[in-house]
Amino acid sequence: MTLPLPTRLLDRERSWAILVGASEYDSPSLPKIPQAITSVEDLGRALTGPTGLFRKEHVITVMDPGSTEDILGPMNRIARHEPDVVLFYYVGHGLQESFEGRGLGFMQLFLSLRGSIDEDADRIRTGLPIGVVFSRLRSLQAEQSVVVLDCCFAGRALDDPNAGDVHVLCATGKTGNARYELTDRHTVFTGALLRLFERGIPDGPPNLDLHTVFHHLSTMLPTTPTDSYNPDWDLERPRQRATDHSGSISFVRNTAFGTALTPEGLAARAEFARRVAKLGDHPLLTVGEQRMLVAHSKDLYASITTDSLGLGSDASRGR
Repeated sequence: MTLPLPTRLLDRERSWAILVGASEYDSPSLPKIPQAITSVEDLGRALTGPTGLFRKEHVITVMDPGSTEDILGPMNRIARHEPDVVLFYYVGHGLQESFEGRGLGFMQLFLSLRGSIDEDADRIRTGLPIGVVFSRLRSLQAEQSVVVLDCCFAGRALDDPNAGDVHVLCATGKTGNARYELTDRHTVFTGALLRLFERGIPDGPPNLDLHTVFHHLSTMLPTTPTDSYNPDWDLERPRQRATDHSGSISFVRNTAFGTALTPEGLAARAEFARRVAKLGDHPLLTVGEQRMLVAHSKDLYASITTDSLGLGSDASRGR
């Protein structure tokens, strides 16, 4: 029998997070995103709170950066500490522009700054290329680097030649828009991430590794309609780029661990199974994806039924 790899816990004394929120823009071509600030603030609290694995002193927040150095500069102080894990998170507007270099042609992702302009060549001149972020992260020589991007076109980062072995989690694909509602406290993607950190997964592992986080968000996000989003005509799912065992890293503990057999735990598991089944009916998925999700939902329902009848064993639940 092949056992799953254990979740890797970061070294608190040598791990750092840089959280960037870009909410204000000088150009009318980029609307304000007030949720960017509160998303950064609450994510920082989650990473350093009772279930978070980062030290509060090791979480650096950058609000409304006015220059590339506002974002890249904090990495210099990290470099002196021989970091174990470095997390880079950005929420704001993502821009895309064609890039030609070293014989390669691709659409490059730019992170917006306060003075960014979403017009033609101005995107290159006024934005921060994601490739520069990847290069700076590599120079830190951390044991593992993770980039989380909550912006439009975030999936463009997956193709960047500078990504190397950085683990990348994106709110959207290469052409999709990251969503936010002006009446909400958080953006849609970061809000879902924070709810996951807060509520946990009843039948999940003790610590929420990145692979588990991605699987959960990939089901919950496209099955949660918002005022400006209808899953019947659109399908925007998060994307992930993992290298070797990079997805085994965890940033928070699972708040719901050990509650799989409680009434609340069974209800949460049933709701997730319902979401998986709903996603399996989505017309924009391939036939293979639909079949996989339908089969997965049946397995989830079977496990819930067995456990609710008291027929399951600790061994069968992996506890």
